[in-house]
Amino acid sequence: MFNTVCVTARKLSSNFLDTIEKLAKSKVQFIILREKDLNENEYFELAKNVNEICKNHNKTLVIHKYFECAKKLGIKNIHLPFSDFADFENDGFFQNIGTSIHSVKDAVFAESHGASYITAGHIFTTDCKKGFKPRGVEFLKYVCQSVKIPVYAIGGINENTVQKLAEAESKNFCGVCVMSGFMKCQNPSALINKIETEYFYMKKNVKQSILLYAITDRHWLCGRSLEEDVEKALNGGATMLQLREKNIDDEKYIYIAKSIHTVCQKYNVPLIINDNVNVCLKSGAEGVHLGQNDGNAAEARKFLGNDKIIGVTARTVEQAVKAEQDGADYVGSGAVFGTNTKGDAVKMSFDTLKNICSTVSIPVTAIGGITSDNVLQLKNSGVSGVAVVSGIFAADDIESSVRELKIKASEVVNGRLN
Repeated sequence: MFNTVCVTARKLSSNFLDTIEKLAKSKVQFIILREKDLNENEYFELAKNVNEICKNHNKTLVIHKYFECAKKLGIKNIHLPFSDFADFENDGFFQNIGTSIHSVKDAVFAESHGASYITAGHIFTTDCKKGFKPRGVEFLKYVCQSVKIPVYAIGGINENTVQKLAEAESKNFCGVCVMSGFMKCQNPSALINKIETEYFYMKKNVKQSILLYAITDRHWLCGRSLEEDVEKALNGGATMLQLREKNIDDEKYIYIAKSIHTVCQKYNVPLIINDNVNVCLKSGAEGVHLGQNDGNAAEARKFLGNDKIIGVTARTVEQAVKAEQDGADYVGSGAVFGTNTKGDAVKMSFDTLKNICSTVSIPVTAIGGITSDNVLQLKNSGVSGVAVVSGIFAADDIESSVRELKIKASEVVNGRLN
């Protein structure tokens, strides 16, 4: 789970309590009231007002440093500077105690002395720490590997830098703390969405995954199991797999998807479910692919959340643009060479494919009649990968066909850099 936490700095806000009101209405996980220049009495008066706003919107407020203020307000959440945490003894009042750490040693100490979570920083360059070198993503990775309690990154976090944090992904990396970004923006909810979108996009690694996108078709099994043929494709080097099952109920679809997902996990390859968001969610698959008549990406995103991959079929520039605006992670465009797999597929011109690729910023995978004999014709189209059905699963030697296709797909993708 990836969450966004607000750390306050009222001097950066033109209307601090109005900013708090907006934050309390957003999906920020909690708010740390960190106003280091105030003495305890001044802090208490401000905390009373902030606490009222948070209570009105059922938002968690965390008191920074002044634990007596927290007790007076009945707030059982405290965040302490590490120097204060080292000497702090909880009398049983506080349910959640966080602290800021700046070394792996600090992190291990915090965990062993009862910290509920830690903030690790500063990760990126920030005006709050002018002149101090950032510790970087590698530091964050080491911290996450060294402890089991939740870890939040802090320092220079915004919608651009957050992409790099995907490299630190681990079970206990729980999100980011943002200060100036929240204090200065008019729409905290929009900022949170940007941060989450950028983080999950990089985490999903879609651009690399769609290089050779295998799509199943039972028509070619000839007595073999689907799992067997999928394993051959993945062993050959397919980088993403779409499970396409038609005319079956959700219960059976979920059962098949779970079985195929087990194979995909063995090769660390994302499984995409064709057309069915319910099956995607209940099978644990990494994503869903939607045709133009199967709902839109915006609705799917609400249902599935930000961590799932969503692909959309786009046969025109307009459809591709809408898919991107709706939150799709990639579009599939074709049929680039015509196809017998889908009877309603119309052949797409090279110019249309090229226009789609140059218009949207999300990756585009070409689909439709692609084989090792024609795939190199897609050079300089701008595609990030190719999606193949019969060119893989109708082959006499699936593994060998996939290996050859992957080499040529790489040449196609790299060719657009020439």
